[in-house]
Amino acid sequence: MFTAKSRLRERTVKLVLFLLLCPAFQFAATEIVDVVWDPDLHVIHVLLDSWPGNWDGWRFFLDGEEIPMEGGLLGPTIRPNAPLSQPPTGLIIGTLPWVSGLDETDFPCCGTIRLFIPGEGYTNEFYFNLADLGCRTASTVDCPREWEVHEGDLVIPPGEPRVIAGEKLRQRGHLYVEEGATLVIRDAEFMMSRGEVPTVHVYFFVEPGGLLRIEGSRILQPPYGGTEAGLICLINQGRVELLDSDTAIHYLDMSEGAELVMERSTMVNPIGGLLQVTGGKTRVVDSTIGALGLYVPAGGHLVASGLHSGMYFESWDARQLIPEADYQLVLERTTLLRDDLTGEYRHGPYERGWIFFLDPDAHVRLSGCELRKVFLDVRGGVAEFPDLRVGVPTDLRYRDIVLEDVVVMGQWPITIEDAEVSIYDSNYLFLQPSGHSVVRLIRSHMVEFIPRDFFGVMEFQDARWTEAGEIIGGTPYHSRANRFRMRGTLTIEGVRENLQWKEAQVTREFPVQVLDTTGSPMAGALVKVGGQTHRTDSGGRATFSIVFTEANYDQPLRLEVWVEGELAAVRQVDFFPSTPIRIRLP
Repeated sequence: MFTAKSRLRERTVKLVLFLLLCPAFQFAATEIVDVVWDPDLHVIHVLLDSWPGNWDGWRFFLDGEEIPMEGGLLGPTIRPNAPLSQPPTGLIIGTLPWVSGLDETDFPCCGTIRLFIPGEGYTNEFYFNLADLGCRTASTVDCPREWEVHEGDLVIPPGEPRVIAGEKLRQRGHLYVEEGATLVIRDAEFMMSRGEVPTVHVYFFVEPGGLLRIEGSRILQPPYGGTEAGLICLINQGRVELLDSDTAIHYLDMSEGAELVMERSTMVNPIGGLLQVTGGKTRVVDSTIGALGLYVPAGGHLVASGLHSGMYFESWDARQLIPEADYQLVLERTTLLRDDLTGEYRHGPYERGWIFFLDPDAHVRLSGCELRKVFLDVRGGVAEFPDLRVGVPTDLRYRDIVLEDVVVMGQWPITIEDAEVSIYDSNYLFLQPSGHSVVRLIRSHMVEFIPRDFFGVMEFQDARWTEAGEIIGGTPYHSRANRFRMRGTLTIEGVRENLQWKEAQVTREFPVQVLDTTGSPMAGALVKVGGQTHRTDSGGRATFSIVFTEANYDQPLRLEVWVEGELAAVRQVDFFPSTPIRIRLP
């Protein structure tokens, strides 16, 4: 005779067996967290919260129906987005030859996706709609539009109040809140993307007397990188109120006269989230930021040891650290994220933890600190900087700025105005020359290069330039003009895909060495390129120059080597070849 307890035990056992044996009720530990469109590759990424450690036997369900994961030519092909040893972070939906875009593939831009993972069971069912985010395929499925799109700069003119409430709006271009204007973004999703903006950054500009209030909203960038995404920045010269909102703002700049109130909000970008304070009044309460950048003015003192990222501020005033700060900054119950970027983001032009902007006439003593960046400012005169390196304890002395055993994790930024600067044996440099400066980079590595109104010379000796750069003119908030010269021996890697160029002119000198079939220097060879002809010297060397602009910097010119009246070798040359260009005759 069954007791109540035994009947309960029997029902429990039957329920457990049912859940284990019935696939429809198996749930995997792995979940789909996002489905995003890649605007460069024209593929779809399915992002997972974890990788389960196996790949064999996975099944893919689209709108409840299983589809093959190897669809063949022009059919959808679904594979991990990285080698299994890394491991992957999700799947790519593309086509063959791998990985080709979905332009001619019958795969919808909206619907539901679910996976079956052997040993775990079914993931969650995830609804996606990428129609407003640039997704275009051969599918005939009509996807509902969820986002309003505004093309070009959005300007709120003086005296006008504007409210964006309860909607999804994608802004393709900058946003201006002009003097006396008010923009309220309330209970909304507001996505910023570049559109026709020439710079990597896309901006909110809040002018003096303007008001931007963001409350109960999300400020987003397009969910998967690409040239359209850009980085969201906010230049505040008026008043900004950030309330109960999650934002992917890369950096927020506070200048003289500006006001910021940030309450119960986050400002975190995957590679940023910098609150950059050089002036104004700032109060942050019950919030999280990715990085904190503080300006030390002329005559100001900064004395600190043991600073590190990942700090919580119960109640803190910036004047505790910089007594002469000519701005107000108060943090209450606020978290500064830990500088835990890894992989390709461990070092480079990314924002986490502490950043300092040092006036050349500031008085600074920093020791035993871990910082993201230390901005040095050289105005006039002559300066030398040896052994600036990231990730290791470094010493520096410049004027009355002294760093001892300071670990810089991101990069060494140096602004150079009408000065002569030489940098030796350093890495991860971020250089911003202007005026008629002469900058020498010797056995050093530049990771970011943004000249601003620069008319001088960049000289390289066994140097490297990787990752990023902007050579921009005709843009008042960035740089009105650039017209400078580059010369010397320089290796350029990974810059072609990330260089922004507009209305600027660079004359680059190319040293060439011609070698004969045995590898010996070839004297007397003719080097012809762009209408120029140069004869190699006894060392097989010659030098030619090309003037590059927005129109031709990525358009190859034909370089020819002639020996005794015969064409001996041909190369293609644009802005990016490493120098010297060595040509060995066949």
